[in-house]
Amino acid sequence: MSNDVHRISVGIVGTAKNTGKTTVLAALMEEARRRGVPLALTGIGYDGEAIDNLTLLPKPRLDVYEGIHICTAEACVRQATAVCEILETTDEETSLGRVQLVRIASPGRIMLAGPNNTHGLRSILERLKPFARVILIDGALGRMVPMAAADAVIFATGAARSVDIPHLAQEMKAILDIFHLGGAGVSLLDAEHPEQVIIRQGNGETKSINGLSSLLTAEEGGLVAEAMPAGAARIALPGVLSHKALKGILEQGDARLEEKVFELFAPTMLLAGGKPIPVWENLTQLIMRGAGIQYRHPLDVLGVAINPFYPRQIGRRGYFEPSFIDREELGDEFRRVMALPVIDIMRDGAGELFEKIQSKLFVKRSLTP
Repeated sequence: MSNDVHRISVGIVGTAKNTGKTTVLAALMEEARRRGVPLALTGIGYDGEAIDNLTLLPKPRLDVYEGIHICTAEACVRQATAVCEILETTDEETSLGRVQLVRIASPGRIMLAGPNNTHGLRSILERLKPFARVILIDGALGRMVPMAAADAVIFATGAARSVDIPHLAQEMKAILDIFHLGGAGVSLLDAEHPEQVIIRQGNGETKSINGLSSLLTAEEGGLVAEAMPAGAARIALPGVLSHKALKGILEQGDARLEEKVFELFAPTMLLAGGKPIPVWENLTQLIMRGAGIQYRHPLDVLGVAINPFYPRQIGRRGYFEPSFIDREELGDEFRRVMALPVIDIMRDGAGELFEKIQSKLFVKRSLTP
């Protein structure tokens, strides 16, 4: 396939185990095959269990068909029941060996394991681009940071995250609000010194803060706030910004927050801590005090897949059984609070989600900064 054909990389992000991410992946794969759209797969970290390690309940299989190109770890290729034609062994390392680029020569099952950093995922996506128009990335809320390399995401959530339907819907709305919050701007983030917090005042004077952790603590958030000057300024934060770090900025920043613009690498940097509602509440406070948020790499959210299934614990001995919340109530509540497509994959299929993906194919976006 020529390199000038438009293509899109889409992360499938589960908010918890058993929320239906693998079901979404499988349904989108089937849509791609049915429509004749060349497809590729990779992942962040590791997935592919046949049996859930906690509940011992069966998990959906990820069976792949002939012609798909996949980037996954060496151990996954060795254990695959699908016949894999190895095209390249890359330098990208995982806990299961180096990532290999393979073409599926005969159908079967394969596990996905890929890089756990943005640079590594971007490198893998570049390798897959010549072979596919749609690249699907297996991911999860707890390993979302590298998803900044993607073009768009689809979230999979459901009762396995929470059986409290109003809370579950509000949490997803908070995630969507975080993603829609900031547009792209002129970047201060320094690729050569990714650990530096950079502060640029309105007069152009710049200073940096070194030695902060990649997951900013409340204390480190306070240090950033204390370093902020009065008046307009732009603050580039290279690390993960948890709700605790945001609280530190709020408590120490006070009146100095007015006219400040905080730049993050991507909205994924706000969700790695796994607490979307507290993050959104603190961001709201930040904005109310006159500050703003911008992302170097904004990400589109194409839709939300909902799943009424959850593993219900029986007694105190650690046994689980399949159970379900009311799927109609779940769908109605989600559609009440958000405007994006809300899809029950098991009932509705993945046609609407795939059409959303295809609608983005002609909006070309580089995978490199």
